[in-house]
Amino acid sequence: MDNVQARPAPTWAAYVCTDQGAEVAHAVLSGLGFDEGALRGGGLSGAARLSDGPPIAEVLLTEIGNTPVETACDYVAEIRRSGARVVALGHQSDLSTYRALRRAGAWEYFAFPVTPGEIAALRAEPPVAANTAAPAPAPCPTLGVLGVSGGSGASMLARNLAFHAASTGGPGLRTALIDADLQFGTQALDLDCPETPGLLEALSAPDRIDATFLSATMGTLAEGLTLYSHQPGASRDIATMEAALPRIIGPMREAHEALVLDLPRGATLRHPALAAELDALILVVPAGYAGVNAATRLIQRLRAEAPGLRLLPVLSDLRRDAGLHPRDLSRAIGEDFVAHLPRCDAAATRALRNARALVDCQPRGAYARAVRDLFTLGAAPEKPRRAPRGLFRRKAA
Repeated sequence: MDNVQARPAPTWAAYVCTDQGAEVAHAVLSGLGFDEGALRGGGLSGAARLSDGPPIAEVLLTEIGNTPVETACDYVAEIRRSGARVVALGHQSDLSTYRALRRAGAWEYFAFPVTPGEIAALRAEPPVAANTAAPAPAPCPTLGVLGVSGGSGASMLARNLAFHAASTGGPGLRTALIDADLQFGTQALDLDCPETPGLLEALSAPDRIDATFLSATMGTLAEGLTLYSHQPGASRDIATMEAALPRIIGPMREAHEALVLDLPRGATLRHPALAAELDALILVVPAGYAGVNAATRLIQRLRAEAPGLRLLPVLSDLRRDAGLHPRDLSRAIGEDFVAHLPRCDAAATRALRNARALVDCQPRGAYARAVRDLFTLGAAPEKPRRAPRGLFRRKAA
């Protein structure tokens, strides 16, 4: 038994931005046996800037300071991608802040005033505790994106969801983007890449689809991201090819870790089997009267023909419309909106002119945050509930 060595304790470092934070962090680090070199300035944002490589330490005690909560969540996610665990300190004592930071990947969040002992007590908790709130993605999540009316931004959303899914800074999944609009689909055009006639081959003979076939017929957009997008000539039988769309999804699932389909309204309604292949259908709704009318009719039809389908309505402000209040829109369509796509004219124009995804051009913008949250929601339909800790444990004592 004397030869059995104890597992080394995790290394800690602290990044603070106020005297109060420095005092607490110094006491925590001293109590854990670390010297003053582990205490640094810069707060949470400073720690995030230094986390683009290997983890600085196994556990980073960080102070939010005046950073907005949404930005703080982005910083937490950046640090988590390096492999370090994040403990956050701040003055916000509301439940929404606590939940947002935990969803972003924080091991724990403590609101001032907090004692060093409460923070140091985390050392005794299992490392997986911070990750239990994050649901595991379903095997090859298959997400459809459908605009309830033209110009709502559905194709742009589908494109950005696919780029996010494949991103090494995100889920890093082997992803396929399928432009299912065989008449007017523009994914290849918007990304300035060659069309993929192999899509027609796949639809003509779905039984031929395997990893080798897909590798030879799909276009490559980025590492881990491939595309099917093609507009057949007028002589092709579009109706027959549309009817084959549901049959290609199963074989493509076997060769990928995520699928994103840019769906046209007509084909989706004509072929209920297509919706049945999806894990979730994202409905992009503009804030106008026409959008409300179309969304209501689509939802009623989809509920009747695909009752098991999970619908995720998303409010889009990408174009100026009637500007109806989200609460009124939600009441009118009978569904709650799960996300909001904000206006981002300059960034969207820049992305389109450069044939790039908006999440790559402006990864910290509000639109990119909405895309990340939406993919997480669509890929993980069931979220296990977990009792809050940290912020409220003192109130229960």
